[in-house]
Amino acid sequence: MKQLQHAIQLGATMYIPATHLQLWEVTEGIKFPLLKSIAVCLEDAVLEQDVQTAMVNLKHLLQKRLEYPNLSAPTMFIRPRNIEMAKHIVDWDLNHTYNGMILPKFTTQHLKSWMEVLPPNLQYMPTLETKEIFDVGHNIELHQALKYDFYKTLCLRIGGNDLLSCLNLRRPKNTTIYQTPVGMLIPQLAGLFIPDGFQLSSPVCEHFENINLLTQEIKQDMNNGIYTKTAIHPLQIEHIHLALQVHPEEFNEAQQILSSDAKSVFKSHGSMLEPATHKNWAEIILLRYKTFGLIKSHLPVHDKLMLSS
Repeated sequence: MKQLQHAIQLGATMYIPATHLQLWEVTEGIKFPLLKSIAVCLEDAVLEQDVQTAMVNLKHLLQKRLEYPNLSAPTMFIRPRNIEMAKHIVDWDLNHTYNGMILPKFTTQHLKSWMEVLPPNLQYMPTLETKEIFDVGHNIELHQALKYDFYKTLCLRIGGNDLLSCLNLRRPKNTTIYQTPVGMLIPQLAGLFIPDGFQLSSPVCEHFENINLLTQEIKQDMNNGIYTKTAIHPLQIEHIHLALQVHPEEFNEAQQILSSDAKSVFKSHGSMLEPATHKNWAEIILLRYKTFGLIKSHLPVHDKLMLSS
């Protein structure tokens, strides 16, 4: 399986229960061609009484992927229910038929146990979604542990709804995640993890018919250095990808910043550009461009999406 170089390449990661009747069509990119990444879920999306069925479905899916490999299919990650289930899946010896695993309820307490189970050839996305994540001391300890002890961390997924549940809350229908207590936590996580090369994935926006709310939230995600988002409904896939497209002006400025003959400081469209401090930003812009392309018009992203919805 191909290895992703950056979480941006995930785009909108859509979760699908392993009990889904069209599991093959969805994971192969047949049903939703715009999909770049998918998570086959055996945790929250599967009822306890359906776990055995879900496991049988998953094994059949992986065996079929072994028989019919498709390098153009969306990247596929498995979200097991717990460490024991992950070990059971790994023991099938079908690990080269999917890209990696999403690790639920991840804390420092479980890190060593995960390391004993997970093979090094896969990529992993630990999910930050328990009450411990509100503890700054825990997060500093987790950062150090991941930095030195854990391998193949593609990104850290922020479980917004689980974190809100810790506070006995549900996201209001007309506010972004940043207008909740979790919104104050996200910049803290970004400031702790991103400077050391870790990427973050922003929480799902479960109010899937409110495209305006979704696009507002993605703008705030990007203001915090987060460029991939969980999708809860197929309707959101295209809108997430459109919101991650690059404005032509930003693209041109990024090219100028990364040019071999760029001046140390220069002006562009009323702003001062300084390659020494703007280089990282410019590289992200070009990676977004390679993954999602340019905005097709000069309309603001918000207005463009409203017209297409």
